[in-house]
Amino acid sequence: MERTDVIVVGAGPTGLFVASELALRGVRTTVLERLEEPDPTIKSGSINVASAEILDRRGLLPAAEEVQRRRLAEARAFIGGRSNRTVRELTNAAGRATRRFPVLGHFAGIMFRHDLVDQDDPVLAAHTAVANGIMVPQHDLELLLGDHCARLGVKIRRGVEVRGLRSTGAGLDDDADVVVETSAGDFGAGWVVAADGGRSVVRKRLGIEFVGTDPELVGYQAIADIDDASELRRGWNWTPHGIYTYGPVPGRVLVARFAPQPEDKNAPVTVDELQCAVRGVTGVPVTITGLRGRATRWSDNARQAQAYRRGRVFLAGDAAHVHSPFSAQGLNLGIGDAVNLGWKLAATVQGHAPAGLLDTYHAERHPIGAWVLDWTRAQVALMRGDERTARLREVVGDELFAVPGATNRMIALSSGILQRYDVADAADDATAPVGSIAGDLELGSGTRLADHAHDGRFVLVDRSADGRYAGIESRITYVADPDASQPSLFVRPDGIVAWADGPDDTPGHTRKLLDIAIQRWLG
Repeated sequence: MERTDVIVVGAGPTGLFVASELALRGVRTTVLERLEEPDPTIKSGSINVASAEILDRRGLLPAAEEVQRRRLAEARAFIGGRSNRTVRELTNAAGRATRRFPVLGHFAGIMFRHDLVDQDDPVLAAHTAVANGIMVPQHDLELLLGDHCARLGVKIRRGVEVRGLRSTGAGLDDDADVVVETSAGDFGAGWVVAADGGRSVVRKRLGIEFVGTDPELVGYQAIADIDDASELRRGWNWTPHGIYTYGPVPGRVLVARFAPQPEDKNAPVTVDELQCAVRGVTGVPVTITGLRGRATRWSDNARQAQAYRRGRVFLAGDAAHVHSPFSAQGLNLGIGDAVNLGWKLAATVQGHAPAGLLDTYHAERHPIGAWVLDWTRAQVALMRGDERTARLREVVGDELFAVPGATNRMIALSSGILQRYDVADAADDATAPVGSIAGDLELGSGTRLADHAHDGRFVLVDRSADGRYAGIESRITYVADPDASQPSLFVRPDGIVAWADGPDDTPGHTRKLLDIAIQRWLG
């Protein structure tokens, strides 16, 4: 039986990223994937700022920026001479010396307007370095992460279907190695991460309840051959029959309508089924002659695992939570799971994790997942086709979003940069950076915080004039950056600030709090 330290089930973005995080810290990792090749099915068309910053901290931003350059070129060719503010802004951003926060996305199909965004907002201004690396479709992200895993020595076994798992002890709740049963035989591991999708075989085998709300929508996404698409409006469009978007590449269409779920949810989407849905929602009598690749059918089924861990098995990505795909929240939520779990599991495998470290994975990520489910449910409620909802959409889009700061708040929430964890008992001040994402920190040396995080270690940015925090711990990357106007920061591998000194704190007090943070997160 082939044995490794950790088995990751599923080679989507979540599985690949958690595998790369483990390998980065020297953990032997094998990924088992049912599909023979990366899935080319059209899914989410971009990542959010928080996910792009995760890539940045691992040295992957240049690759993401190259993907965005290609995708923008395709979008410009698609729109031709027509005006498209988002494409124009993203294109212009590539040539600016000063980065701006990328305004990309929508809420319930109500597009975020560039003219309502205050780019001087310090919340947004702290997260601008990745502006040219967010237009990364899921398939491109999988290829990018696959290359990253290959460089790190991750074994990816494709064409292997996971059928079950068992413990080498008395049960899966035991602190014992796990055997993963597959179509290619048994694989042994000390730990298992299940990133095998919303219909997770592993989650079902563990018996973890998947609770939530039933779907109201039936949605489709595809790249189709359409005889005459001239009457389909670009961007997001609401109608009394549903919602749709066309573009930003020729033939790409997403359509959703309130309707009963099909009897066979696993049946392939046919040309006739997609054409009926597009005609019904848009009111345009288009003729679809074929599909380029496989179309996807989805719903707003919103469910979450009651526990993200059982014994030595963890759930991540869609195996832990599912919801409608609006704003690509699922993809980004899964990447967030992966970067949160990876370093914690690596420390445990290597034997130097503090007590209870793995328990913080569920404690930190489950509330974020619950929030995202509610965020997507709210969007579905605002998409209904009745007259009351039509008036509500007008109030939200024309009036509420125009309130000063409202669009900034919605964009910040959608982009994931407002995520916050309870990481320190001393962080009573909600405005302090502790528990939040560090963002784009430019240092006096001309480097950025992200440049010092490529190896997945903790980073300590020392702003003191006397270098008082130097030489504290060999497992911490120490960066001297004397600047009395800024706090010193202790940043976890997932980019979360675990400690910051205050302007009024005495050196002895701040050192004590730093020692507490180090003990809590490194042991």
